[in-house]
Amino acid sequence: MKKWTMFALLSMFACAGVSRASADDALSGSWHGVVRKGMLENVVYFDFSRTDTGYRGNYWGRAPVGAPMSLSGIEVGHSVRFEVPRIGVFEGEIVGETIEGTFHDAEGAGSFRLEKQLAWDALQNGP
Repeated sequence: MKKWTMFALLSMFACAGVSRASADDALSGSWHGVVRKGMLENVVYFDFSRTDTGYRGNYWGRAPVGAPMSLSGIEVGHSVRFEVPRIGVFEGEIVGETIEGTFHDAEGAGSFRLEKQLAWDALQNGP
């Protein structure tokens, strides 16, 4: 009986560790949204992935056109902060499957809202 109880407790703690690790990594994945500044709106795409040393990410948008741009200065805690070099600094809060916040560039500030996108693998293996 003691062995069974110990096995059940260890299993429960192992599952709790797995779910907590995934909850701690709410940023990883693909994000799609809109950046607003005054009357202007731009559609943007981001992806983030967790590494041994922190996070890395990429940006795609209208400006500049072309290949993805690597993000820098990614910080995740109570809030999230990251920089798109030569474009601006983004600061926001992750709430569920959205990130909302503000960005600052050389000409002022604006707002952004991103929504997490399903991974391509999840779409392929859907219901």
